[in-house]
Amino acid sequence: MSVAVGYVGSGRLDGGWVGDIEDEHRTRRAGLTEPRLVVALKPGGDGALLPDILAAYQECPDALPVEVVLCGVAERARLLRDGTADVAFLHSPWEDLTGFDTEPLLVEGGVAVVPARHPLAARPFVHLADLDAEPTPRWPDPRASESHASKRQASGPRVSESHVVSKSAGAFEPHVASGLRAGDAAQLMQLVALGRLIVVVPESVKEQVRRDLACVPVVDAAPTTVVLAWPEQTRSPALAAFVRTAADVAAGDVARRPAFEPQTR
Repeated sequence: MSVAVGYVGSGRLDGGWVGDIEDEHRTRRAGLTEPRLVVALKPGGDGALLPDILAAYQECPDALPVEVVLCGVAERARLLRDGTADVAFLHSPWEDLTGFDTEPLLVEGGVAVVPARHPLAARPFVHLADLDAEPTPRWPDPRASESHASKRQASGPRVSESHVVSKSAGAFEPHVASGLRAGDAAQLMQLVALGRLIVVVPESVKEQVRRDLACVPVVDAAPTTVVLAWPEQTRSPALAAFVRTAADVAAGDVARRPAFEPQTR
C-alpha cells in the first residue's frame, strides 16, 4: 500500500493562497483513476498514532492507498465537508462535530509550552492560574472559520495586539506586533521562543517541540480527545477498515502509556 503526503495550507501569513491550493488538490483527486483514502490532519494532531495506524492498515484486505493531507486547525473539518478528505483527526470538545460520525481515540492532558529559560520551565507542573499574568493567544472558533470559508482566511491561532490578553490586568497587552498572525504551529512556536506568549496544547505536542522550548504539564487544563471524524452516512469498506484499525492501535497505545497523575500540591 502506498502513502502519499500532501499539504493544504497558507503560503502567506494572511492566507491568500489557501483557496488555490485546495482547488488544485480537489482537481488532482478528481482526475485520479486509482481510488484512495484521503486523511486530513494538522501536523502533530494525530496524538502520535498515525504511523502505527498506517502500518497496520496496509495489512487489511479492504485497504486503499492512503493520501495524508496536512492542513491548518480550521481547515480539517472543512476538507471533510467539501469532500476533499474522507476522514480527519479532529479534537473534541474544541471543534464542531455536527454532521460527522466519530471514533474517540485518545484523551490527552494539556501542557504549557514556554521558552526553555522561562521561570516556569523548571516547574514539575503548573495550574492555569500560574499563567494568568502571561500573554496567551485566543484561538479562533473553527466553526466561525468554516462559515466564512469563502474569505479563505488563514487557519490556526491569530496572534496580534487584539488577540493577546493578560488576564491579570484585564486588558489587552501589545506583546506581539500589530497585525501579526501565526498561521501554523511553526510560527506559533517561534513566538513562544521569542518570549511573546505561552500556549497550552495537548500533551502529545511535546514530542515535536523544538529544543529551545519546554513543556510543563498543566494539571487543571481541560482534556482534549483526539477523534477520527468522517461524514455521516458514509458507506466505505476502506474507511471502515481504517477506523477499526485506528481504534485498535489507539487501544494498544493507551494501554502502553503511563497514566498521567497530576500532582495538586
